[in-house]
Amino acid sequence: MSRWLVSINKARVMTGVLSSVACLPLYAQQSTQNNAQNAEQTEVEEVVVTGSYLRGSPLDAPSPVTSVDRASMEAQGASQIWDVIKNLEINSGSISNEGADGSNAALGNLSGTANINLRNLGENSTLTLVNGKRQVAAATTTPSGGEFVDINTIPLVMVDRVEVLTDGGSALYGSDAVAGAVNIIMRTDFEGLELYGDVQNIESAGSRYDKTGSVIWGWANDSGDTNLVLAGEIFRRDPVPITAARFYDERSEFTGVVGGLGTLINQGSFGARLNQAYINQDAIDQAVAEGGTDALRYTDPLCSQLTSADGSPLFTGTRTAQRGEPSSSCREEDAQWRLLTVGMERDSLSAAFSHRFNEAAEFYSFAQWSQSDIERSDSGYVSARGPSFFLAQPGAHAGVPAWGGYGIGQTAELGYFAPAVGLSRPTASDIPNAPIALANGGPNVPMSGTVQTGNFPRSGGNTNMNTTETMGLQAGVKGEFYALNDRRFNYDVGVSWSGTSFELEYQTFQRDRAELAVNGLGGPNCTPNGVSDFDFRSARGAVSPALPTFWDFLGDTFTQEYFPGFVHTTRESLSLALTSNNHGQDGCEFYNPFLTSVTDPDLGNSQALMDWMTPTVLRSDKRNQLAVFDAVVAGEMFEMAGGMSQFALGVQYRQQNNKSIAPTLNDPGLPNAILGWDASGNVDETHYVSNNYECSQCIFNYDLDRNVRAIFSEFSLPLLNNVETQFALRYEDYGGSVGGELTPKVAASWRPIEELLFRGSFSQSFRAPNLAVIEEGLEAGQVTFRDPLRNQAVRAGLAAVSNANAEPNTTYSVGAPAPDVGNESANTFSAGFIWTPYGVLDGLSVTTDFWRFEVKDRVMPQPAISSISGELDAFASAATNPANYVLNSSLANDAAQPYVACDPNALEAQWGSDPQASQNEAGQVIEGSRLDCVVDPREYVVPNVVRTQGSTEGALVTIVSSTINAGEVISDGFDFKLGYGWEMDMGRFRASMDFTYVNQYTLKDVPGLELGLLETGVFDAAGTTGDGILVRSLPDKKGNLTLNWSSHDLRHSVTVINRFIGSYEDLAYRNTFENGNDYVRSVVQDKVDSYNSIDLQYSYTHEWADSRLGTSIFTIGALDAFNATLPYRYAGALNYDASVFDGRGRRLYARALLQF
Repeated sequence: MSRWLVSINKARVMTGVLSSVACLPLYAQQSTQNNAQNAEQTEVEEVVVTGSYLRGSPLDAPSPVTSVDRASMEAQGASQIWDVIKNLEINSGSISNEGADGSNAALGNLSGTANINLRNLGENSTLTLVNGKRQVAAATTTPSGGEFVDINTIPLVMVDRVEVLTDGGSALYGSDAVAGAVNIIMRTDFEGLELYGDVQNIESAGSRYDKTGSVIWGWANDSGDTNLVLAGEIFRRDPVPITAARFYDERSEFTGVVGGLGTLINQGSFGARLNQAYINQDAIDQAVAEGGTDALRYTDPLCSQLTSADGSPLFTGTRTAQRGEPSSSCREEDAQWRLLTVGMERDSLSAAFSHRFNEAAEFYSFAQWSQSDIERSDSGYVSARGPSFFLAQPGAHAGVPAWGGYGIGQTAELGYFAPAVGLSRPTASDIPNAPIALANGGPNVPMSGTVQTGNFPRSGGNTNMNTTETMGLQAGVKGEFYALNDRRFNYDVGVSWSGTSFELEYQTFQRDRAELAVNGLGGPNCTPNGVSDFDFRSARGAVSPALPTFWDFLGDTFTQEYFPGFVHTTRESLSLALTSNNHGQDGCEFYNPFLTSVTDPDLGNSQALMDWMTPTVLRSDKRNQLAVFDAVVAGEMFEMAGGMSQFALGVQYRQQNNKSIAPTLNDPGLPNAILGWDASGNVDETHYVSNNYECSQCIFNYDLDRNVRAIFSEFSLPLLNNVETQFALRYEDYGGSVGGELTPKVAASWRPIEELLFRGSFSQSFRAPNLAVIEEGLEAGQVTFRDPLRNQAVRAGLAAVSNANAEPNTTYSVGAPAPDVGNESANTFSAGFIWTPYGVLDGLSVTTDFWRFEVKDRVMPQPAISSISGELDAFASAATNPANYVLNSSLANDAAQPYVACDPNALEAQWGSDPQASQNEAGQVIEGSRLDCVVDPREYVVPNVVRTQGSTEGALVTIVSSTINAGEVISDGFDFKLGYGWEMDMGRFRASMDFTYVNQYTLKDVPGLELGLLETGVFDAAGTTGDGILVRSLPDKKGNLTLNWSSHDLRHSVTVINRFIGSYEDLAYRNTFENGNDYVRSVVQDKVDSYNSIDLQYSYTHEWADSRLGTSIFTIGALDAFNATLPYRYAGALNYDASVFDGRGRRLYARALLQF
């Protein structure tokens, strides 16, 4: 049932398509002239345009406003709004293509959505309006916390035009209009009937299509006082696999893990007796050859014997593994399950009604509803987002004769502590079906591994769906009257409400059940006979209390809390596994992660077990609502030298509610999980643990309100003849810690001669931080940055803690509330001219606007290097004490003896201080050398930074990053538009060029960014890929060339568009090259090459002899008609920059428009 309209059954998808094409505004103007048959110019009508509340001529407007009419949108061949927005020169950094949100893409939070990002200042900094009214933000956010209006929820059939204000608009519209405002104006006065159909196909996608159908009907009474418009639109997009992408070639690598082999705890000192078949010697040899260590690497031995569903053999490793760290996991190709474009079904309904009572009062209203169902990529593979601990079977570890046959590893075997609760300790014969056992083809040692299913063979089958529903209502009264000596006044009093929902469905693993199943205590019919609160951390082995246990050494590792709400394994499940003796018996089942699960029916995972562990939940279940009251009165004041002065005064009140409902797996989750025991073995500490293998910050549970009050004014004072001025002032009060802001704007235009207009403006704008960012924090995600502690020489105290010695490190970043974050503000400048000469140059139009944004106290995610600054300080302090050093080789989980102390001074006297002196010819660190002696990682543990226990490489697990007000962003450049129209015997021609150049996008005084973007020393992001968080890819040169021909009778027309994007620098090159293996180094490039593509369109208009049949317009076209090669960028498997380019390649389309 609909979230907002209970009388409307659940529909599918809403499509709508807003659009804004800066590449064709001149052509659109020419189309209007053509349709008017080049009639004589009449007096320009004074209207209210975006960027002002006052009536005036758009030709003399002092602020730069681009107006894109419906003809321009249709010329794009777009099947949805993003197809148009991506071509705007002034739009840069939107996250709308699949994969553009990087590591977060798999979550699907942005699948099927589209947003506007003017000047790459952030989707938060562009205000999107519908009919001049604020629209609710989508109930999801970008990885950097950005809120945006999902323009795909606006039905294209109803869009009349789009007006884009390209300088600061906060003085007029309030918060968020830092980079400008986009006003989508609907066809609320349409009369007649239109039927529209469109089909589009990616050439390489076969029979998969985009299909659009729409109808709009409008009626007005004889007097024209009453108008009713009804419209509906449906959009269907077939999912298209990645193999149809233009960038898919021999360099593409889309593979997935097969089976669930994890990290094996193969410690000889613990008595481990590994199944030698799991050792992958080829991977070890490759690691050594690339300068890595000779540490053991493991592969499921059945990998070499099995094939995928299509018969292709399984294989190990990836071509793109980190240098010296080759993957030894078993894998298969899974490109067929990855999607280039997600499947979509959208339905939308719109209506407008107005009635003019008289000149002084007109009632107006507009309503729209849409729903989208989005089918995300799905191979049938489901994986937990964290590990579980698999105990070994009884008898797996060898005992030490001198210890009476006791082995340390025995305390990590199933049921070892059962006697402590009055049960018998099980033997191997009691648990014959343990998958981890040597007898069953298992590795025969404990394992830390991820629970997963459906990854062999991959065959699809799940339905990963997003559902979005949006509704908007607008109503008001406006009119015009005369008073005060016949002065003209007008007013507009209106209310609007818009609401949206976002539901993301996925299948997941329930932690408490999965942790039981990995140790043979799973299934709906299982009742473990042990206890859940046994203190195994303090319990002693069966021979002597003086002998250490497995948990003395690795208990912290396998119960580690990585971040709030997320642990490696709960103590309850380990307690049950260690004290029960009915594993795999009496209705209890083992989860088998190994490939024996598909080769041995007796070891297979039953469907009942998998269903018991894998519920389907709503990972996101969010609702946003926005209610707005506006009242504006404007009118004439007094005559001045240049004409009549005008004023506008207004008030606005906004109520915003953002709500998110976490699944019960997350909230309440496991609210009282064991954290510790007292000296008597009684539980004395508990904490919250998510039951969904996700942190509490990953899925939010909140219900937040924000009320905003504003008062504003605007004045036009024509101080001189041919001079238009604009003075605006707005005060907006958010209350609370955000407070209020006063923002002014001053703009002027001067027409010294009829053909030439100069214009310029200065404004101040601001943006209040998002509600969820203040109260809850950013969504979790992945980040890569240069980390000094990744370098072993730094950890050994042989190199300074500096960027020069840092190495790339990838970690999970978790958000945190930012209650003290404040507003960001901006000073915006623009200056330009419009030249439209007469005479021999009649038909020429030249427009140039220079712009500059100075954004201060930018609201942005905390840079990753800043998040570990406290840890770096703690490390530097610990490094001064020689007693704090241990052998790095003793940190591994399989070390013979953990945490072996070493004396750095003594070793330096023996080996010297040069790190290379401690390495062999292959570049490996010699065990026991000076470089092997590092600061004990236990000595610099700080809150909010977690490194992998058992890692010899300083690997990070998680960092906590808040949102901060950071420094300043300075961006400037210019927009240039050139158009020329002429007529010849063969028809009418129009040529135009649109070009944007970004001179700089400099970040200054950002805490944690002292080393530049991605620690490269680069602070100016213009012409670079940015860092993907603070600023996204920003080509500094973008443009379009357009040529249009139409016959004199306007029946035939042809449009050719050349789209150009200049080359730009890849700031990730250094990290990628240093971290890359030989293959990666052979393909990675330090720049992204320039790009040119051609769009073609032919349109035919037919007037039927029978006037009742109206007019029909038939159009065919090709987008990227010559299938231009996409510039290569090493970006994981994508091989192109998804935030800049469209990966679909050549698309063919045909459409018909029937007008009555």
